Amino acid sequence: MKSLIRWDPFKAMRAWDPFDEMRTMQRDMDRLFDRFLGSERTGEVGRLGLWMPSIESYAKEGKLFIKVELPGVDPNDLDVSITDRELVIKGERKAEKDETEKDYTYREISYGSFERRFVIPEGVKTDDLKAAFTNGILEISVPIPEVPKAKKIEIKTEEPKKLAAETTAKKAA
Repeated sequence: MKSLIRWDPFKAMRAWDPFDEMRTMQRDMDRLFDRFLGSERTGEVGRLGLWMPSIESYAKEGKLFIKVELPGVDPNDLDVSITDRELVIKGERKAEKDETEKDYTYREISYGSFERRFVIPEGVKTDDLKAAFTNGILEISVPIPEVPKAKKIEIKTEEPKKLAAETTAKKAA
């Protein structure tokens, strides 16, 4: 069976990246071992066979935002919870029952459960957390607590008494 190669007309215009070739080699080696061991992974699947959705996080206007890409996931299959300093996002992308029986020629869409954990800043008020699910993107906003500024403490220096007595004795001599 011949492999499909993506045509990129702009490849000649991009700068050469040695890490791109390393990633390609790693992907090819993963496929080789998966075929040899009989476990064909599909899509973005972790080492343990779990599907991991892509995320981005950034700080803006005093808030920490976490965006999770969840196309095809029903919002009712999501669970967002928070413990002491850890935000936990759990969910599942369910496969359609009639689709599993088809004879696929190519399959990249991953199904199954996932769980992502994030450490959040200390002092966050958990009541202020907000989550919204729009167009397959889960966006969570967390207000970043203000960190009190450090107060500078002045250090007083005094000359030791013993050294002061020796200094006056040397001056007299």
